[in-house]
Amino acid sequence: MRSANRSRSAGGRGLLGLRRRPGRLALAVFRLPLVAYRHNAGPAVGRTFVAFTHLGRVTGQPHQTVAMVLRFDRADHEAVVCAAWGPQTDWYRNLRVRPAVRVQVGGETFAPQQRFLTDDEAFEVAVEFRREHPYRLRFISSVLGWGDLRDDAAVREFTRTHPFVAFRPGPTAPDPPGSVPDS
Repeated sequence: MRSANRSRSAGGRGLLGLRRRPGRLALAVFRLPLVAYRHNAGPAVGRTFVAFTHLGRVTGQPHQTVAMVLRFDRADHEAVVCAAWGPQTDWYRNLRVRPAVRVQVGGETFAPQQRFLTDDEAFEVAVEFRREHPYRLRFISSVLGWGDLRDDAAVREFTRTHPFVAFRPGPTAPDPPGSVPDS
């Protein structure tokens, strides 16, 4: 009992008892939007969450992941997400080896181009998210045990230790020679 009180008072655990890796309860809660995408309810999820398919870095097997969208650019349909558990997150490590093969944002599905944001770009995204969604950020921070991100120095440190990835629709392949365009 004493050690449990000590870890709570030290702020080492989030609201769901999370530390460096998500537990079963957290995974179940965080995967709910993925269930919605799998049941063709992407438009109901909107642009709050993105589902993406990536290939295992060792096996090459496909895996699906869902992440909260921190910024969605309507002009180029780019969605930015963050590896909430840092650079050791499996999906992030997989994307470093092989790019994502499919992305779903709301009702849109596409083969993506992906890019890894610089620390400065990630800082801008995080500050913009903090300004536009302060209550959501406080809730997520408490659940994941990130600490107080209302200060720019804390946000800068966070973005230095948590990689950000952006997905946008890739170039569409031209129609093969002799094909008839849809009318």
